[in-house]
Amino acid sequence: MKLYKKKKHVSTVKYYLKKFDTISYMKNLTKCFFVFVTVLFSAVSSHAFISEAGLGTTAAQFLKLPVGAKNAAMGNASAGNLCGSDAIYWNPANLYYLDKNTLSFSHAVWFEDINYEWISFAVPCGKKGTFGAALQYVSYGSIDRINSSAQKDGSFSPVDMALYLTYAKSYGSFQFGGNLKYINSKIENSATAFAVDLGTNWNLPDNKTSVAAVISNLGTKMKFNNESENLPLLIKTGCSSYVLDNMLVALDINFPNDNNIYFNLGTEYEIPVKGTTEVFLRAGYDGRNKDVPGFNWLNMGFGISHSDISFDYAFVPYGEIGMTHLFSLGIKFGEVIKK
Repeated sequence: MKLYKKKKHVSTVKYYLKKFDTISYMKNLTKCFFVFVTVLFSAVSSHAFISEAGLGTTAAQFLKLPVGAKNAAMGNASAGNLCGSDAIYWNPANLYYLDKNTLSFSHAVWFEDINYEWISFAVPCGKKGTFGAALQYVSYGSIDRINSSAQKDGSFSPVDMALYLTYAKSYGSFQFGGNLKYINSKIENSATAFAVDLGTNWNLPDNKTSVAAVISNLGTKMKFNNESENLPLLIKTGCSSYVLDNMLVALDINFPNDNNIYFNLGTEYEIPVKGTTEVFLRAGYDGRNKDVPGFNWLNMGFGISHSDISFDYAFVPYGEIGMTHLFSLGIKFGEVIKK
């Protein structure tokens, strides 16, 4: 009987020691999260006061173009929003949630002869984390070259490109992720730059709400001939929550270094159809377009998902400038990876 009590006592001590270790571990993670957020807001304070003065002064503007029809339809409210391998662009930390190999294609019909392409691929490796890669590519068609005599003198075809290498890892309720990026812009001459993106996501205990923070395009300057320009640095915080079992609401607050602060708001409503088939209705507001004349405040779209294949569409108006259409295809394959 004494032996039993001794074992029980030892077991109880081990239990509380383990509980104490878990509490300490979570406290450290919480500290890491808030340190990261503090760093982001410190960067905000150092850039926000020059936002309006820096309007239109950064290079590689194509890095601002939305990726994937899902988030575009939701007004680009994206920091805490799960979106398959497209998370590489929106918040690399969310790449960790993938449980299968994922491939995503996106095509946008932009203005004039502009074509915008995106392809991303992610491989989850269990507790080791998730690895990913992506290509962002914009072609502007053929543009006439005009000489000093106002005569046509051939043509040129500008292109923009960015390559992403990504890694995401989870620590308890926190996810962290980062991108290494190679950026190239070609008009007639080429300019290159290197940058990183850093993101984090925190799941609240209700498992319905997440809070996120992201910093994008932190890197070197791009140099065209003798002119060097900064990249479009963007810092954002956001949250998403299932206000109903089948209704997601997301909000982002954005702090760019070349514009005023703006916010994105979006929602997604899920309609189960049959078996593994689902339909999604989406709408959102993108604050970047608030000053564009004409109809510009409402993005819309839908998605269809069947088993491991998904198709998404988004309609994005730019007032009197015109409108754009985005199409995305997502494919999951391979075995389910346990984490």
